[in-house]
Amino acid sequence: MEIYNKYLGKFHSEILLFGILFFFFFEQITKFIESIYLLNLIVTDINENIAAVLFLLTPIVLLFFKKGLSKKMMVILAEITILCRVLQPLFETQIKMILTGISIGVFLVFLAVYLQKKSHENSEKSGLSLGISLGFGLALSILFRTLGSSIDLTLTFWFQWIGWILAGIAAILTINLLRAPKPEVDTEKTSDKGMIGSKWKILALCMGLFSVLLLCYFAFSSPAVIERWTEGNYMAITTILILTITSFIIIAAAKPNLITKISVKGIWLWNILFVIMIVLTIGLNQIPFAFLSGYPFFAPETTIFHHIILYTMLILSPIVFIDFVILLRELFKSRPSTRKMGAGFFASSLFSILIIFSAVFTTVWDYIPIVGPIFRDMIWVVYLIIGVFIVWPLLLIKKETFIFTKISRINATKIYKTMGLIVIIALGTIISCGILGIPNIRPTADDDTLSILSYNIQQGADEPGNMNFEGQRTVIENLNPDIIGLVESDTARISNGNNDIVRYISETLGYYSYFGPKTVTGTFGLALLSKYPILNPRTFYMESVGEQTATIWAQIIVGGETFNIFVTHLGNYENTTLGDRTQIVQQENILTVTAGKENVILMGDFNFEPNTEQYNITVAQLYDSWELVFNSNPANAVVDPNLPGDRIIPDERIDHIFVSSHLNTSVTFIHYTGGYESDHPAVYTTIDLTSI
Repeated sequence: MEIYNKYLGKFHSEILLFGILFFFFFEQITKFIESIYLLNLIVTDINENIAAVLFLLTPIVLLFFKKGLSKKMMVILAEITILCRVLQPLFETQIKMILTGISIGVFLVFLAVYLQKKSHENSEKSGLSLGISLGFGLALSILFRTLGSSIDLTLTFWFQWIGWILAGIAAILTINLLRAPKPEVDTEKTSDKGMIGSKWKILALCMGLFSVLLLCYFAFSSPAVIERWTEGNYMAITTILILTITSFIIIAAAKPNLITKISVKGIWLWNILFVIMIVLTIGLNQIPFAFLSGYPFFAPETTIFHHIILYTMLILSPIVFIDFVILLRELFKSRPSTRKMGAGFFASSLFSILIIFSAVFTTVWDYIPIVGPIFRDMIWVVYLIIGVFIVWPLLLIKKETFIFTKISRINATKIYKTMGLIVIIALGTIISCGILGIPNIRPTADDDTLSILSYNIQQGADEPGNMNFEGQRTVIENLNPDIIGLVESDTARISNGNNDIVRYISETLGYYSYFGPKTVTGTFGLALLSKYPILNPRTFYMESVGEQTATIWAQIIVGGETFNIFVTHLGNYENTTLGDRTQIVQQENILTVTAGKENVILMGDFNFEPNTEQYNITVAQLYDSWELVFNSNPANAVVDPNLPGDRIIPDERIDHIFVSSHLNTSVTFIHYTGGYESDHPAVYTTIDLTSI
């Protein structure tokens, strides 16, 4: 243990260990849900991989250990968690799903055992330490997400060594748990019948703890999620979030008496305001499709009121850490048995599964039989439920549990050094966010040519169903288009690992960007990226009985010419009650907006092939780029031979780039390419600006 004594022993070991473990937990559950979703996405149906969620119910094993688990077994569980974290980036989706599932399940068992043992120690300050650890783990997640342009940097190929170092530190600190003094157990209170807290109270406290973890995972572990709810400023959101976390940690460690000065009524008011604000943040940005009339429907502009609600919610967010501490301290006072902890964690895990499914169903509801439509426009309800389950267990808590005391003076030096780490993390996050947020626009390939790319990226996944941001980025980088229309770019959700592919491509390749429909609308993701400033971007929605659909419209000025750029994705008619009229109605909505405008470029996944009624009403107003090039110069209408053949036969194309009559003689080249990096080809075309 020389490394511990020489280096790690200088920091507060519990805070450092659990800070890393909470960070790993956010990583693992994010990848776990992402993997399950991807394995169902590639077949657009629910399959046997959904059963992997049963890993979350692993705490049920504790019901079979009346005498509890030894400290040595507890340490082994933590080491298994860490080992699975190290291994999972090395494998593809299905193995990744299994490793992350094992990691999460084992971690939950470890955490339950650890908390149960802490409840029999003199652990008045342990709740505060674990609350600080949660903030520490969340700050690590935000830092590495910021450095990776919304992707966790420690899970990328070149920077996995960072995760290995953190895993090594955690492994050493975990072994150090064996050196901790044995708990002073009151043998008269260790049987199930003699426990202080009832099983129902312990269940409520556990559900409150899990709700805090869910909220952190859903929203706060990746600031891009909140940005895409609201069209807020990413720099401002990230800065406020990291500063509020840092402030909580410093105050909780150095001046917890400041928290004590908040009355119990103040804690309740703070909680209620926070829950109201997070529900309003989501609800005010949602489009109530069921009540829309008059299509196409343009999304209302984001107002100053929306931003006030958003930033108020972020400023109030530290209450979740205070709640976490209060719930833990009451749990410790209840002195639960291993079985009661197992039952509480098992029920809370089941609750978590239901909440996770509910969050995902708000997006894919049209593909879920029978119950799916219930979840349409209901994402705000999911967060309301989480908020309620954080707050209501506080009703069971005695007033004295709300009082905080300072962590032991013996550990004061270690605490201050640990606080130094969080300050470094905060500064690193803010600086890197500012640097990466400055547009680094690459020069255009040719001033006389405008190159256009339409690319359905299948939510960042490749043909076999692996998350493939890097492969799709490479396709775009090699083509080097001036303007990009991304379709199915609706990441920044738990189903896609809380990653934002639009931010990732924009920051790493140097493009201005407009995300399009906010993620809370439940639509297909659409995004517009450009080497030229994007002017007047807006989103409008088409009639959508089934899949909710939208279109981006913006202007881009190139060489003195103003181009009207549209990016869209139509629904699949077989899933709606409009039957085969769905796409026609939606396309008519789009053509209503494009009518009469000059220099129109309409691109996307239309889900219709040439010579269908939908296609025919489109080419009555606009021109198909493929047909323009193929008819005038067949050699310049190119199909990549590496593409999956059944999707790029000219008569079976569903990804199109249409242009208005002002451009019909200017389209000079079109190329369907992209390999297996997505389940759709990338459609690349060029326009000769000198002929306009």
